Amino acid sequence: MYTSLDRFHIKPGKEELAREWFQYLNDHLEEGNATMPAEGAHIESWFLNEEPGGLYGYVYVIYDDREKAFETFKESQNPLDLKHNEYMRACIDYADYTEMRPAAALGDYSVFTR
Repeated sequence: MYTSLDRFHIKPGKEELAREWFQYLNDHLEEGNATMPAEGAHIESWFLNEEPGGLYGYVYVIYDDREKAFETFKESQNPLDLKHNEYMRACIDYADYTEMRPAAALGDYSVFTR
């Protein structure tokens, strides 16, 4: 089981596009949820936050396997995944990207076992 909270800086000048991206995700929740089983994804919670250095995004995830989830998403031809990936490439400053792993993870992770 893989859990992380990732923080990423939205490129300057791409703040409105990032808000559009997150609205797109909200407008397509059913389609987004339908893509998750193939990725072994259980939870993806996306956040936007205004901070002193600009606009930042966060994503909290629980996956069966990180590599499988990323590879499946990367290779997907699903229109939602393609659009989501397009927004990510346009908006995220990957030079300012932090993947945080839990120091402690409480809870019953067995609910995610298939």
